[in-house]
Amino acid sequence: MSGSDSTQRYPTAVIVMHWTIAAAVVGLMALGWWMQTIPKQPVGPRADAYNLHKSIGLVALLLMAVRLAWRASHRPPELPPLPRWQAHAAVAVHLLLYAVMFIAALSGYIGSATSGYPVKFFGWVLPSWSGPHDAIKDACSVVHLVSNWVLVATVGAHVAATIYHQWILRDDLFWRMSPIGSRARKRAVGTRGAG
Repeated sequence: MSGSDSTQRYPTAVIVMHWTIAAAVVGLMALGWWMQTIPKQPVGPRADAYNLHKSIGLVALLLMAVRLAWRASHRPPELPPLPRWQAHAAVAVHLLLYAVMFIAALSGYIGSATSGYPVKFFGWVLPSWSGPHDAIKDACSVVHLVSNWVLVATVGAHVAATIYHQWILRDDLFWRMSPIGSRARKRAVGTRGAG
């Protein structure tokens, strides 16, 4: 690879945001499926799970907005030489990830805001800007569900591509966003080269 490790990697703040959003998205998916299995009576446990899901979702939405603002104003580290179809696929998958994450988060929030129930952020009731609207709520529920299935597929493609590049092509593409620092990369490359 040409250039220093620092020029090949995203800034630390962006790496932290990436992995925090990734953890939040996986956690939200797991919590989203699990909370639907909680009995509706008594109300407390199910409502608490839904409110936690909404709170984490709002944090993820805020982080995604910050991440998108950074991406709109900064060039990412250069990709290694790739076939044209892979470069286009990488751009398409990233655009789709951004789109479906925002669609899922916004449809969840709007659906909650129009449900007739207060939207709570870690216990604090957020100001209400809408009364109950069953049609909007139902439409948002459908969009939220479909966008989450699209998100599952897109995340799967993203992870599969990462595995392909890191362990089959071995082009070190993963290290641009790796939570492990450049020293660990040098050790890994040195160990791999010695094998």
